[in-house]
Amino acid sequence: MMDENPYMQIVASIVLYHHSRADIEPTLNSLLGEESIEKIVLVDNGGAGWAAKLNNSRIDYIQADKNRGFGAGHNIAIKRYHKCSEFFLICNPDIRFQEGSVSTLYRAAQKNKYKFISPSIVYSDGSKQFSCRLLPTPVNLFARRFIPALAKDLDKKYELRNADFSKVFTVPSVSGCFMFLESSLLAKLGGFDDRYFMYMEDIDLCRRALKYTDIIYYSDVTITHIFKKGSYKNKSLLLQHILSSIKYFNKWGWFFDPQRRSKNKECLKSVPTRADT
Repeated sequence: MMDENPYMQIVASIVLYHHSRADIEPTLNSLLGEESIEKIVLVDNGGAGWAAKLNNSRIDYIQADKNRGFGAGHNIAIKRYHKCSEFFLICNPDIRFQEGSVSTLYRAAQKNKYKFISPSIVYSDGSKQFSCRLLPTPVNLFARRFIPALAKDLDKKYELRNADFSKVFTVPSVSGCFMFLESSLLAKLGGFDDRYFMYMEDIDLCRRALKYTDIIYYSDVTITHIFKKGSYKNKSLLLQHILSSIKYFNKWGWFFDPQRRSKNKECLKSVPTRADT
């Protein structure tokens, strides 16, 4: 249950759906290793009742009434804790990182008055995950699913592959697997738009946040994401990705999208590039 009194530095939330304890053990251990994370909220969208039995005062288990999706799950935690926390960490259940990583983000945010930060993200083999992106066009997303040869060329620009990722810079969109935000900003945004069941809710959140703040790629912290690209392998998840993409472009514009054009142009002008490009 939620503590009645304390104002906490950081609350982290994870949405579970048929995850076992072994599935999230590395993530949970990483989060528990951070003293600055005072509460870890496990939202059970189904099939993870074992988490209710975890005997740790820093862990709050919430059983959702039904599986309403990724964003809606996190919104349950955001609604409960945004008024009593300074920062919120949106975290996937397949994340791990070295002790002190979140504390470093917290200090950087305080020092520089950052409201929204994303670290460097790598795969389990240590290769770079290009989590910083421009705001997508329909061609960007649909080519990635159905025309890989075309997407390969488009991704160089879309995923900022020529950027100098050893630097700190601003971007229009980052991956939802690990987002570090001021709780007051999340409250102002109303959390995620839960009309997206899965996929695109992170890009949508970024777009809405751009009205209030820059989104910072922070190179001094690296986390590992065991990314499975489920929609590439599972037809049901692929359908969810397509449906969410349609909802996204219906909301923001398919081909006429002035904010997309403006923010992407601004990013491409300001992002530092590697010396070898």
